[in-house]
Amino acid sequence: MSLSQICRGRRSMIATPTAALLIVALLVSGCSAGSVSTEQKSLNLPSSTATVQVTPLYDEGTVVSLYERCIPAVVQVESETTISSKLLGPFGLDIPNMRGQGSGFIIDTEGHILTNNHVVDKASTVKVVLSDGTELQGKVIGVDRNNDVALLQIDASRAPNMAYLALADSSKVKPGQMALALGSPYGLQGSITIGIISGTGRSIPNSNSRNITDIIQTDAAINPGNSGGPLLNSQGEVIGINTAIEASANGVGFAIPINTARQALPELLKGSTIRTPWLGIEGMPVSRDLADKLDLKATKGVYVVGVMTGSPADKAGLVESGRNEQNEPAAGGDIIMAVDETAVAKVDDILSYFNGKKPGDKVTLSIQRGDQQISAPVELAEWPDRLPGYYEFDQGSGQDWMPAPDSEQFEFKFGPFEFRSK
Repeated sequence: MSLSQICRGRRSMIATPTAALLIVALLVSGCSAGSVSTEQKSLNLPSSTATVQVTPLYDEGTVVSLYERCIPAVVQVESETTISSKLLGPFGLDIPNMRGQGSGFIIDTEGHILTNNHVVDKASTVKVVLSDGTELQGKVIGVDRNNDVALLQIDASRAPNMAYLALADSSKVKPGQMALALGSPYGLQGSITIGIISGTGRSIPNSNSRNITDIIQTDAAINPGNSGGPLLNSQGEVIGINTAIEASANGVGFAIPINTARQALPELLKGSTIRTPWLGIEGMPVSRDLADKLDLKATKGVYVVGVMTGSPADKAGLVESGRNEQNEPAAGGDIIMAVDETAVAKVDDILSYFNGKKPGDKVTLSIQRGDQQISAPVELAEWPDRLPGYYEFDQGSGQDWMPAPDSEQFEFKFGPFEFRSK
C-alpha cells in the first residue's frame, strides 16, 4: 500500500461538517416455524421446522451506556504550526500558519492525553477542548514519531471532574469483536461510530518510510479528525488509537494497537522522544516461488535485496542481492531467518521485534548465505530522519531541496502534502 493511499485525519482546514448515519439492517423472518410457502410447494423445496433466532448486531443499551461513560474522557485536539519558509518560485510568498484538528483521550488523573503524533507534529501551540467545552492549553510531553504516537498533558487542576479511560491488552483483540470509535471527525466533537475488528497484524507506512506494525483494522467509520481518538472494545477499554483509512476503499480503517503506546509510555512520561532502532536493509518475504526461481536454500525468512551504505547491516557485512534489468531481485542475497532466535518471515516481523529495542542495542541475526548458516552480530543504529536516497523540503533551513547525489529518488513536502518520485 502506498503512502498516497493512506488518508489521515491530519493537519487540514476543517471542512463543512457533514453527518453520517450508521444504518444497521436486521433481517427478520416473518414465517412461523413449520410454515411452507406456495413457492416452496411448487418448486418442491425442503422447508425448515427449526425456530429462527434473530440476534441483534449489538445491544443498544450497552452502546449508549459505553458512550455516556467514555465520551467525557475524549478530547478534541487543535494545533497550529508557524511556517517561516517561503513558497517556491519567484514571488516568495509567505506560507500561512497551518492549523490542524484531531482527537485524543485522557489516560490518568494527571491530565495525560494520548493522540497521534501527526496531529501535533511540529505544532507551535496545542489547544485541548474537553467534552464539556472547556478549552485548555496542551503541552507535548513526549513523542514516538515512527509509531505515530504522542503524549500531551493539560493542567488537571482546571478540570476537577476529569474522566479517563482504561487501557486494554491489544494482543488479545480478535477479528469479529465489537469496536467503537470516538472522536471529532470534521470537528464534530463527541461522535461515535460502531463496527467490528476486521483484522489484526496489518501494517501501514509512516511518513519516514518505516512501516507501523501490528495495526488493527476496523470497519467502524474513521474520518479526518478522528485521528488520535480511542478505539474501544465492548468493555469500554482502549484497544487502539485511530490513525488512518484506506482512501480507495469503504469501511477500511486502521488503529495503532494500544500495546505499542503502552510500551513507549514510560519513556513518554519522562518527556522523551522515542528513538527507533534501524538495521538498514531492503527486504522481501521468501516465498516458495522466489526460492525456486533464485535457487534459495530456504523457503522462509527475509531476503535481503538491498543494504544501505553505512547502515548497521552494511557494517555487519550483510550481502544484498541487488536487482536485475527487470528490477526484480537477483540471486546471491542473504536470507535473515531469525533475530535473537525469534523467527522472522517478513520485514514487519523484524520491525515488530525492534519495537522492544533501542539504538545501540546488539542483536544476532541468523542468516542463510548460500549453503552456509551463519550468525551475524549487529549493533542497531537510530532510524534516520532521512533515509539515504531521498530529497526533502526543509521548512526551516532556508534550502528548498536537500540533495541526495547517490540516488534518482526524491521527496517533497509542503504542509500536509507529500510527494515522492523515483
